[in-house]
Amino acid sequence: MRRFFLIFLAALIFCVQGCEKNTEKVNPEFEEASKAFSKGYYFKAEKGFEHYLQSHPRGKKRLEAWNHLVRIASDVRQDPERGASILEAMYLEFGHDSSRAPLLKRRAAEMYAREGKLKVAVENLEKSLEFPDQPQAQMDTTRMMLANTYRKLGNYDLAVFFYGECADYTEDSLTRAEALFEKAHTLTLIQAQQRAQSELEKLVQMHEVPVEIHAKAAFLLADLYEQQDDYKKALELLKEIKDTYPNPNAIDMKIEFIKKELGS
Repeated sequence: MRRFFLIFLAALIFCVQGCEKNTEKVNPEFEEASKAFSKGYYFKAEKGFEHYLQSHPRGKKRLEAWNHLVRIASDVRQDPERGASILEAMYLEFGHDSSRAPLLKRRAAEMYAREGKLKVAVENLEKSLEFPDQPQAQMDTTRMMLANTYRKLGNYDLAVFFYGECADYTEDSLTRAEALFEKAHTLTLIQAQQRAQSELEKLVQMHEVPVEIHAKAAFLLADLYEQQDDYKKALELLKEIKDTYPNPNAIDMKIEFIKKELGS
């Protein structure tokens, strides 16, 4: 890891100090590394991309070379720690570019999350959201990931906040439905049943909600009604999603139970 860090540090120093004009057109070293990568010779490709970054501080293919190294670390080596280190180095080089920096921070967060370093992942996700003028879909993905990470950390209040923020700002109906469902689900984890019920009642009445999300929301809402002994509302919802809920046996069991309660 130390050798790997020093290679990247050297590349960054060259990048800062380099002042020569970039005259490369099709760099043979980069092309050779790319061919090795496409053929599955990842060790050779890795060495080639690393050397390219060291020897071409103003090369046109630097971002592509970095991205190949991330893929090798993440997908081939299954080494998220190495992947995070590469992405941090990329951020030092490209962090001034507001079109690239937010994605680099989010990708680093994904690596840290894979390592189990959820608090560091949160820091990177929050930093990603600080950059202005991002595409809304990109912001949606980051907010959802941040909310999910907070929930894994047991910080349910902040998870609810970011699910809600995503639902409020997104321009995509699917994302809004997902965010509202996850917000309601998280509210049930902190026993905020009334707030969860309110969110779910709005969700099941919304248009353009995917069938699977509508079914999950209705099932959870039926469970809340059942807890309040409001069996008629629960039964109505369960019958509505009998053919769309992914676990029909669970629906049948609940319907049978509720019918017994109503008949008793």
